[in-house]
Amino acid sequence: MSTKKVEFISSRENECIKRVKKLHDKKYREEFKSFIIEGLKLVKEAIDYQIKCVNILIFSQQAKEKYQEFYNECKYLLQDGKIKRVIEVPDKLFEYITTTSTPQGILAECNFIDTDINFIKNLKRVVVVNKLQDPGNLGTLIRCADAFGFDAVITTKGTVDIYNPKAIRATMGSLFHLLIVREVEEGELIKILKDNSFIVYVATPYGDIEVSKIVPDKRFCVVIGNESEGVSDSFTKVATRKIKIPMVGKAESLNAAVASSIVLYELRKR
Repeated sequence: MSTKKVEFISSRENECIKRVKKLHDKKYREEFKSFIIEGLKLVKEAIDYQIKCVNILIFSQQAKEKYQEFYNECKYLLQDGKIKRVIEVPDKLFEYITTTSTPQGILAECNFIDTDINFIKNLKRVVVVNKLQDPGNLGTLIRCADAFGFDAVITTKGTVDIYNPKAIRATMGSLFHLLIVREVEEGELIKILKDNSFIVYVATPYGDIEVSKIVPDKRFCVVIGNESEGVSDSFTKVATRKIKIPMVGKAESLNAAVASSIVLYELRKR
């Protein structure tokens, strides 16, 4: 068993604090290949499902007292070598590094959990996210993909960063339950889908069949597009079926996250 102990840091000038603060910025997330998660639920999910990705765990002094049982569990994980560092900081310093307005006082730095695109050959049910821009919508979509039994979420170039703190929070931990493939070129992805015999369903208001009438194939992907512009032409051209949500009211459209949840629900395992 390791003799590692919880560290106490009180200065903004500490290298660890500087690093965590930088991870608010996508540029530094890409440089360090790591991202921030916050809150008791998200950190617990990371430990339960992806503990190897957890580098640093930070508690505010207030959170240490409030979540004493979890704090003690993390000390054991530190001593077992399953977490590299556990750090305690003053409440004011935690407020400096947090990305939330009402922080719970628990934060972790995690390594990227991306999967290589070629792993798609082992999958059956995939969601492709094509240039979605709102991080909350992306996070909700990932949560829905998890809830409805999909294997992976793949984002194309031009999609908001999966590791954006708002997207992470909206996943409610589902990020750790399925495979993530990030920022793939559209042409490359289409070729891989074709080479691996995926049926391609494209969600569009101009679809030729209602999603509720689709009986999903054993291996398929569903493509969800940009909030205002929809799915790229490159996907529309190769679509096996263009699917739509019927609307009988006067609303012209649905929020992207709402529409996605309906589509994924209808295409769930039956």
